[in-house]
Amino acid sequence: MMRLPVIVCCLCAWLGAVATGAWADQTTEQQLQRVHQERQRLARLRARLEARLGGLLRELREQDMHLVQASRAREQAEQAFRAVDRRVRALQQQRKALEREIEELRERLLREAVAAWKRTGQFTPWQMLLGGVAINEIPHRRYLLHYLMRDQQRARARLADDVRRLARLEQELAAQRDSLKQAWREKQAAEQALRRQLAAKRAMIRRIDADVRLKKQRDRELAEQEQALRDLLHGIARGLLQPERQLQGHRPVRALKGRLPWPLRKGRIVAGFGARPAPNRPRLAGVEMAPRGSREVRAIAAGRVRYADWFGGYGLMMIVDHGDGILSVYAHNNALYWQVGDWVEQGERLATAGNTGWSSQVRLYFEVRDRGRPVNPRRWCGR
Repeated sequence: MMRLPVIVCCLCAWLGAVATGAWADQTTEQQLQRVHQERQRLARLRARLEARLGGLLRELREQDMHLVQASRAREQAEQAFRAVDRRVRALQQQRKALEREIEELRERLLREAVAAWKRTGQFTPWQMLLGGVAINEIPHRRYLLHYLMRDQQRARARLADDVRRLARLEQELAAQRDSLKQAWREKQAAEQALRRQLAAKRAMIRRIDADVRLKKQRDRELAEQEQALRDLLHGIARGLLQPERQLQGHRPVRALKGRLPWPLRKGRIVAGFGARPAPNRPRLAGVEMAPRGSREVRAIAAGRVRYADWFGGYGLMMIVDHGDGILSVYAHNNALYWQVGDWVEQGERLATAGNTGWSSQVRLYFEVRDRGRPVNPRRWCGR
């Protein structure tokens, strides 16, 4: 069992002695100092973990770092492509609206021109007078005709302006289409790079599975990882941060037991609590989930991030402290979106499920810990 430095234990004892409202009296600077101390403690713990890493885990970490970079590049390329695609669609809608307006203006001007041509020579003042129109109405009708001509001039100017706007819009649309093609090529290249990296990692796992000696070495290292995770969670339970002081505005997480949301909104459990993935592997202290559709991993309850980093066979892992001794663990991610000390709300995006750690498929490893003891997530999360 790993031991915390003496100074950390002293600070924890001091925190317990002044737990009643002490956190609320701290300044922002003091709170930031506590977060900094928490990060330093985790860095020391992680350094001790890495010092115990075997050769396979070091190779795994290297593969995972390449995988994370490729995954991030693919996500950025996907976002860029979607942004340009949205701009192209918006420009196309603007073009359709302008084309409809231009067509309506042209039809209106054509109708008025035809009507004016039909009236040509028929409504001179003499003809109006002979036709029985009162003399005092003739200037009024001439004013109406003058008003109509002014309105037509405005319509013609508007039509010319719309035609110029349409020409500029067509130029921008052509440029954006070129950008869309380039974004598509970059997206395809990023996806191919990610597939190559995934293939390299799967080849590594197949090589280990085919070698009895390497399989035994991996199983030993996995057992080390299990112990390291227990040490980490034990350290977090005794850590410097106390989320219950800040979670007073939320319903206690224990009051939501059985009704919390799952971290994957449309995921399915592929390995249940207590299952043994392989004959010589330790039993799962959580569940493995496969996403269906979105890969976004969301917080099951409000809390504070206590760990966010690579953790051996678990890959990119995040731990959230929900107060009252309840922790949630999210592992095998390809991306993490928060750091140690950050506060998250229920349903907020934490990570993207992925392939890091000892996983060749897109998976999320999910645990719930009650005062350090693993419990079946089904007891906490609703259907």
